[in-house]
Amino acid sequence: MSNNSSPIKPLYPDVLGQITGGRRIHMEALEVALGIYPGMAFINQPIELVTIMQNMVDQELQLKIAIRTPNTDRSGNVAVIEVAKPSLSMTLGPGEVGVLRMPLIARAPTRASKDFPVRVAIRYRVGDKAKPVRPPGGGAPPTVLSVSPFKLQVLKEVDFIAHKWNESTDILTAHFSVAAKTLPNDPGKLTASYEPLWTQEGLKREIRLAQAQYDEALEIARPGTTGDLYPAFTTAVEERFANRGMPLHPGEAMAVAKMMTYTVEDAPAREPDVVMEDTLWFRALCQVLAANPELSDHLRSEIISQRVFDSVLYEAVLTGFKVLRGKVEEDLGTEIEQINYANRFMQWFSGHGEADLTYVYLPLVLGGMSVARVVRSHIGENPWYIADAMDEAFTGRMNLMHGQNIVIFDMLEKLLEAYKAMLRARRTPRPEYTGSERVTLPRDLRQELSATTNGQREDQEATDEPEDPKGPGGIRRLSDR
Repeated sequence: MSNNSSPIKPLYPDVLGQITGGRRIHMEALEVALGIYPGMAFINQPIELVTIMQNMVDQELQLKIAIRTPNTDRSGNVAVIEVAKPSLSMTLGPGEVGVLRMPLIARAPTRASKDFPVRVAIRYRVGDKAKPVRPPGGGAPPTVLSVSPFKLQVLKEVDFIAHKWNESTDILTAHFSVAAKTLPNDPGKLTASYEPLWTQEGLKREIRLAQAQYDEALEIARPGTTGDLYPAFTTAVEERFANRGMPLHPGEAMAVAKMMTYTVEDAPAREPDVVMEDTLWFRALCQVLAANPELSDHLRSEIISQRVFDSVLYEAVLTGFKVLRGKVEEDLGTEIEQINYANRFMQWFSGHGEADLTYVYLPLVLGGMSVARVVRSHIGENPWYIADAMDEAFTGRMNLMHGQNIVIFDMLEKLLEAYKAMLRARRTPRPEYTGSERVTLPRDLRQELSATTNGQREDQEATDEPEDPKGPGGIRRLSDR
């Protein structure tokens, strides 16, 4: 049991994502997942329209749900699809997650056909002072649920619809098919049912279970001695951003990974207003360990870079703004504006928005270049690697952007030159590139490397980076306040 006397601030778990594997429809204060189970039925065989609803705010949501079934099939033949209730009203408690099951049944003279559409309209009302209790698009896994493991497994078998981010959420549509077989007619009444999956009553238990993992999480969170977190983040960043439709240049992935590594290993010691226990990623780590005790046997780098990736990414956006203070001349906004930006970023990263290079560079890449010199890197990494890779990315992006986002690239150019000047001042030698690697580098960088090879630049001696007087020196704890 933890010896920490200060309770960990709760994270409302992402119950919906735990069931659907991440598939969701974002409606600001409400997230939903919609599906029909089973996807094919016989005449007179009941099936269910399954709607999982996750309240994203700290106030009640007043819901109105309307369901419309088709009266013809795709060929224009008459179809009779009964629904338990064509409309209903209900209240979803603060942070509550629940599942609404609405039975449907096809009656004669409906014929066998595919893709009968069932259209659902969901409207909600919420107070003006509602505050988010879950980050958009994800969060920590639940450790306490109001349903049995069997019921949870049944929900996981539902094929929830894939809803594109730019599609309207006014009307949601799920489909089912009718097979060429008729079962005996059961005139019994169809009845809708709602079952809560998670309510605030479970919050105290969530906190207790997370609190019990505090010491284990603290041990995992301590800065590593092998420098394995940065390469793990680099791999994870490449994969996650590519899956989001934003493949990164190697230099960009390295810079984002530097920013994320700094957020975990350095910010609690170096940033004066960062307390580790208050961070989203540490609280998520405690809840991840509570939900998955077997993870204690896994590598630290794997746990942090995979299981709490989204939470670290969110904190890295906010930390990126902190480290850029005083390093760039541009106004980076107020703290509230930065939090809103981070929320929009995570909403985009979860699939709700168009890919925007601005999200990658400001503040992640820019921040990553600002902290590159202090982040523990893997053995054998030359400090010039990220500088040369970012030179290549800079040239490629500028050729594609045609003057767009020029302010961001001006900031990058200054940060990149400052980093390279620091390496030159410390006489850090450049890496030995192969011939094929040189071909991919920008022309001006190839010329600089050639000048170095031809003796036009003095030989430089490697020097170990002096320890920063501000850190690492440990992490800032709640007890240090």
